[in-house]
Amino acid sequence: MRTVRYNFATTLDGFIASQDHSTHWIVEDPTIDFDALYAEFSTFVMGRKTYEVLLKYGNPLAGWPKEAVVVVSGTMKPEEHPHATIECGDVVSCVRRLREGEGKDIWVMGGGQLVGLLMEAGLVDVIEAAVMPVVIGEGVPMVSGLGRDVKLKLEGVTQLKESGILMTRYRVLPRQPPATASR
Repeated sequence: MRTVRYNFATTLDGFIASQDHSTHWIVEDPTIDFDALYAEFSTFVMGRKTYEVLLKYGNPLAGWPKEAVVVVSGTMKPEEHPHATIECGDVVSCVRRLREGEGKDIWVMGGGQLVGLLMEAGLVDVIEAAVMPVVIGEGVPMVSGLGRDVKLKLEGVTQLKESGILMTRYRVLPRQPPATASR
């Protein structure tokens, strides 16, 4: 079974984008090897807004096969996006199928609503947050629509000295059945 990883940049106060969906606050760090990071994955899953942001930044996934780039959207037309697979149906079933298939890890790139659905369904295995040394006060949360607490186990933290970015990795713990009251 493939590992589903939510890997993203966030502000210290937990936002993945500003109110206007920009990411101008992301701090650059020349020590991050994006080629090595992308090589860990064979599938990339994201919502429409995240895909639109990628397109604005030159689409680093342009060289990947169409089947590797899955965009969840009820409004996008597949024929207008030949370099991506548009998923307008049941995203939970789609990610479950991908997870059970062959290949490297699956990178859930965002956004927060998509991640909330996948976490609610127990489909996110690892959360990797690049915590930027900035606070913006309001914006798009890293997870939204989650109807329960999700427990995590810290697996590692690396501080990038030049930029002050904290690279964190958490394992999502299995959902525990509710405790029963003792008499």
